[in-house]
Amino acid sequence: MSDKKHTILVVDDSRVSLTHLIQIFEENYNIHSANSGVEAIQQARSVKPDIILMDIVMPQMDGYEAVAQLKGFPETKDIPVLFITSLDQDSNEEKGLKLGAVDYIAKPYNPAIVKLRVALHLKLIEQMHTIARLSMTDITTELPNRNYFDKRLEEEWQRAKEENRPLGIILADIDKLRSYNNIYGYRQGDVAVKTIANVIATATVRPGDIVARWADDGFAVLLQNSSGSDCHDIGEKIREAVENISFSTSCGEETKLTISIGANSIEPSLSTSDLEHFVSNADSALYLAKELGKNQVVVYS
Repeated sequence: MSDKKHTILVVDDSRVSLTHLIQIFEENYNIHSANSGVEAIQQARSVKPDIILMDIVMPQMDGYEAVAQLKGFPETKDIPVLFITSLDQDSNEEKGLKLGAVDYIAKPYNPAIVKLRVALHLKLIEQMHTIARLSMTDITTELPNRNYFDKRLEEEWQRAKEENRPLGIILADIDKLRSYNNIYGYRQGDVAVKTIANVIATATVRPGDIVARWADDGFAVLLQNSSGSDCHDIGEKIREAVENISFSTSCGEETKLTISIGANSIEPSLSTSDLEHFVSNADSALYLAKELGKNQVVVYS
């Protein structure tokens, strides 16, 4: 497991049982507690623990109902729940697992076994998070990849629509990267791509902006609350920064690359355009930037 302390939420209406579970885990984990299903849901949505240990038999809302409700909230639906309960019938365990619990431990339990099971589930969580992160990351640049960008683009489009604010997008292509690779080799090309990725990420450091690798020779930047002029200014900042880079090859030669940029800005709530047109219009602006001689910024109008 990682060095970061995991957070556990323990839920039980019995003070004795709750105290016992806290004592078992408090040395190695950050512990939060709740004594009812209702409080468990509130705590889970607020704290977002890595794992929840929950009793089933509780007043007002039992563990089954609590798990069912947790599965209904986006921020808690993936948090694993282990039932620790005095209900020891196979039918109880079956019901709990069908609702989405990842494990079922009957009371009285062996503390050492409970600790091992929790550690195992936390290790599985870490592995799943690693896989998810890698599936959304470009290997060469370590930026988010196209899959991640497309997912966030849909989310931010909807948010901008609800909040009545503009959303900007920049699509940037490295000029003549294929020729550069043919002359200096793909390894040197990867060095150049990674360097340019770092420059773009540094040039767009506003909170909420998203930079991703869009294609082999291209990048995308999603700009929060940005007008057409904002997109142009940030695009020009990126273009100038790339133009000023020198790349040293293995033979000591200093080389240069430039970047062409197309941008678009729109307020989704005031426009009949959809998300697809928002992106395709930025791509049209990028194509025009290439046609006009490259190494320039064009904002769609």
